[in-house]
Amino acid sequence: MIKSKRFVFLLVIILSSVLVITGCGTDSDPVGGTDGKIKVSIGKVPYPDMWPAAYIMRDVAAELGHETEIVEADMGLMYQGLAQGSITVFPDVCLPFLHQSYVDKYEGQFEVVGKVYEDAPSGFTVPTYVDIDTIDELKGRAGDFGGRVVGIEPSAGIMIQAIEAMEAYGLDGYELLEGSTPAMLADVKNATSNENPILFLSWRPHPMWVDYDLKILEDSKGIWHPYDCRTGVNNNLKEDAPELYNFIQGFGISLEDIEKMLVKMEVDGMDPEALAKDWIEQNRALVDELIGK
Repeated sequence: MIKSKRFVFLLVIILSSVLVITGCGTDSDPVGGTDGKIKVSIGKVPYPDMWPAAYIMRDVAAELGHETEIVEADMGLMYQGLAQGSITVFPDVCLPFLHQSYVDKYEGQFEVVGKVYEDAPSGFTVPTYVDIDTIDELKGRAGDFGGRVVGIEPSAGIMIQAIEAMEAYGLDGYELLEGSTPAMLADVKNATSNENPILFLSWRPHPMWVDYDLKILEDSKGIWHPYDCRTGVNNNLKEDAPELYNFIQGFGISLEDIEKMLVKMEVDGMDPEALAKDWIEQNRALVDELIGK
């Protein structure tokens, strides 16, 4: 039987829930101002790959004269906030499949627009020195990995897909560990420094692909699919803030450029807010075109 450990940080979830639910207006509490400007709450989850886009959208919204704020919470609460109206913009809707369950759950309660980046892979991953190339080869090899699949936060879409894949491939003897992205990365660093086998969940874009030599295992059953990172927006955004809506609809960054930003954050210690300002400056003509300047 496939097992899953749960580490529930109750206080963090309660505080995050308060942030999401009370962060700004709901459908019964309009956020539009009399001057045609609104309060724009941009959702931010603990995954650095989406931070530059979040700050770019915040800065463009501010440039257009809207009041802005960044609201932090985990993935499940972020979709709840989008549906309730306390989150205006969330640039980390990974489709198809990865976040499809959230989109289905709140169908019609928010809109998905644009593409932040495209065709990003994810799945079961091992260092290149491990002599396994496919998920099928994991059967009977649980002992090599201590019976562990090192996962991340339990609400992440990649965790939902991992459970589905483990069941589909009959990976008995493996336990999916729920924890955090930093904890997973620490395990990867420790294993690769000693060339020990490790089986974990990975995705792109992420600086781990610069830091380590890794391979995503081939998925013969087609459970893991490349995904596009899109943006969830309040159903009223198109009418309340058409210039911002147009920007979000046309905005995009290549997978490679996102990973370069991530390396600058991790290696050079550059702030994502500074990276966002640099991107806007370097793409001023595109920004002006999208917002109708």
